Order: sequence, then C-alpha cells, then structure tokens
Amino acid sequence: MCALCGRCVEVCPAKARELVGKKVTVDYVVKEVLKDRVFYEESGGGVTFSGGEPLMQPAFLRECLEGCKEEGLNTVVDTSGFAPWDSIKAVFPLTDLFLYDIKTVDDARHREYVGAPSALVLDNVNRLVAEGACVVARLPLIPGVNTDDSSLRDIGEFLQRTGLRRIDVLPYHDTAKEKYSRLNRQYALDNVPPASGDDLARARGILGEFGLVEANGRESP
Repeated sequence: MCALCGRCVEVCPAKARELVGKKVTVDYVVKEVLKDRVFYEESGGGVTFSGGEPLMQPAFLRECLEGCKEEGLNTVVDTSGFAPWDSIKAVFPLTDLFLYDIKTVDDARHREYVGAPSALVLDNVNRLVAEGACVVARLPLIPGVNTDDSSLRDIGEFLQRTGLRRIDVLPYHDTAKEKYSRLNRQYALDNVPPASGDDLARARGILGEFGLVEANGRESP
C-alpha cells in the first residue's frame, strides 16, 4: 500500500513518477502573492484563499492572511463553511470577504450529495453574518439537486432570515468529469447535465423574491 512518502520518485531510474504539489512556508506563499501586487493595486482586488478547503489548515491560513494584511492587501476566503467555528473565528478579523458555499439547506439532501450534515454549514454562516462579516453566498446550481422551485425557495428563505443579501448563482458544469476518469474514480454526477440558461433565470427570479442581490450588483429579476 502506498504511504505517500515520495521515496519511489527519488529512486525511479526512468523518472517516470513525480509528486504533484509541495509543502511551502507562509513566507513562500506571501512572496508569491506579492508578485501580483501591481495587478491588485490597479484593479482594486486582492488575494483569494481557496482550495480544496482552506479552513482545513486554519493556523497556516491565519498566518498567510496576517502576512497579506501586513502588506496592505485585501483578503478573501472561499469556503464551504464545513469547519469548526473556532477555525472560522480565528481568520475572521483578517478576512475582508467570505465567499460561502450554500448547496442546499435540506439536511437529507446535503448528506446524500455532500456526505455530511448541513447544520454546521448553516450555523457558521449565521454566526458570521451576526458577527458583522462581509459574506457573499455562492450557490452552485445543480440540475436535479437544487434547481427545483422548493429547494430554491428554501435557500432564499434561509438566506433572508440569516440577513445575508448578496449571492452568486454559479451554473454546474462537468469539467471535473474527465479528471475523475483519469484518476479511476467514480464521478457521482455522471448523468447530471450542466445547468441551462433557463435554470439560471428561474433561480435568479425565485431568489430575487427574497431580496437577494447578485454579487455583481444586479438585482435578481
């Protein structure tokens, strides 16, 4: 069984194996980020920590955020919200904006498609908004999973009750399907088509009924 030690890479005479990814320090990350400082200054943008899930490494993430703030950079954390509150609380003061995934508010459906209960995700976004964090909800629109009117209204009602107003509606696509194939892994959404323009329009219309505004500033129709 492979222990992911990397020894085979070192001894392979044909150099047929390689490790993808590497361990880095906080200083390395900050220096890489600063290579684009001119772009940030001209665009008014900043650095986004995404993944994977950046909150899987909360201490490292906090140090990276600290380094970026010391350089005067705007910071964004793109998260699923599935993390202990203490991890989120640790990075909250250093984060200008949270991009926060809301896939479904139905616990049974969340368990089926995400593999975990929804309570932690929903509780955390409630606490973030209550603490005064700047949060944009991100809804990956997946046909057959959360595109039905009932699911969309449940999401809209929840976000309205939370006090969150801004949302990105992101159409599902199957770009990852080929990656799963190359890794000999089963793609769970194999028969799910990409979200259509009609799916997007209907979702925006329903979410607009709950006062949700798209993050680009355009009110949902």
